[in-house]
Amino acid sequence: MVQAFDIRRVNANPARFDPKKCLAINAEHIRLLNEAELTTRMTPYLTDAGVLSDPPTPEQMDILARATPLVHERMNTLSESVALLGFLFAADEDISIAADAGLKADAVPVLDAAAAAISDLEPFSHDSIEAALRAALVEGLGLKPRHAFGPVRAAITGKRISPPLFESMELLGRESSLNRIARARATVA
Repeated sequence: MVQAFDIRRVNANPARFDPKKCLAINAEHIRLLNEAELTTRMTPYLTDAGVLSDPPTPEQMDILARATPLVHERMNTLSESVALLGFLFAADEDISIAADAGLKADAVPVLDAAAAAISDLEPFSHDSIEAALRAALVEGLGLKPRHAFGPVRAAITGKRISPPLFESMELLGRESSLNRIARARATVA
């Protein structure tokens, strides 16, 4: 190596590590994984964070497998799965609404209309949830979708940014969705 080294071939530009590029490359590799493999790779992160039990129950693994397609295209690192999916495994009373979630006192009519729209909804699927909430909030209250679904998203997930709302509500089920909406309404009323 000493004989092959020539100082004239050393690049004068300083080396630079680009963390944004590294994150983008990692995200690309996550997107190349199939959903089953991604579920398997997220499990240790969720277990270590206490989101899943150790070992995870079959019910937890079923929910995780069904939730994986919702976050597959949104993740940059596997550790983000804790923040993105933690609300699905938390008890309704353990959901705390982040200050930046945008849930304010003017959300009470939205939350009331959302609860009424889904309380007797059959079937409780993401398509029917979306149709019912659009009818109640966008058409019924005359709100723009961002203003209509933001308070519901905050109530369900505790955050401003989350996996798709209607699919998340389907995974949680009607009872849990209604409980979270009622708890959020009580905090802003």
